[in-house]
Amino acid sequence: MRKFIAYFILLLSFLIIYGSAAFALIVEEEYVVTPSLLLSSLVINIFIMVFPAMVFAYLLYGRVWEELYFRREGLGKSILYGAALSITFMILSSLALIAIGYNEENPLAEEIGKNINIPLLILIPLISSFTEEIYFRGLIQMQIEKKNVIAGIVISSILFSLAHLEYGVAIQVIMPFIFGLFLGILMHHCRNIAAPITAHFIYNFVSLAILLYH
Repeated sequence: MRKFIAYFILLLSFLIIYGSAAFALIVEEEYVVTPSLLLSSLVINIFIMVFPAMVFAYLLYGRVWEELYFRREGLGKSILYGAALSITFMILSSLALIAIGYNEENPLAEEIGKNINIPLLILIPLISSFTEEIYFRGLIQMQIEKKNVIAGIVISSILFSLAHLEYGVAIQVIMPFIFGLFLGILMHHCRNIAAPITAHFIYNFVSLAILLYH
């Protein structure tokens, strides 16, 4: 019964995440973004990603933080590796986009950039990296890894990228998939959720800072 409830809760979170992403992609409407809406989205992410992950881990294993890979062992190394990977990825991806002459409008990202302030510049990367990495790397990847490592990395990366469909532009699906692969390899190597959270935070922070100050 506990196992059934755990997977049922996980299924509900899937339906909410990908149902809303598909709806935003199908229904064409002007983007209306406000600071309060951004804050609300962050809170909602906690409820649809972190809570299901915690409940799933508790119901199946009777423990939460250990199963989601919150570990003190190797914490400093994990943070350092996460920072190094994020910086490396940003440099390589920027060079690749310049080399292919990529130039695509991103209305939602631009609208977010117009409505963020200094507190949100910190809060958005912090909460989004925390919630998404717990869900996609700490839960989904590491659960699948128990059967197959490569499948865990690839499937979690695909799901991570599809969660960005609401942006409505190809690069916002392709880039998260590639970044997800990097994050997945990092998570497998460090086996500490602090590593992908750090990498994800830095990437999102720099991306938002560029939108805010460009």
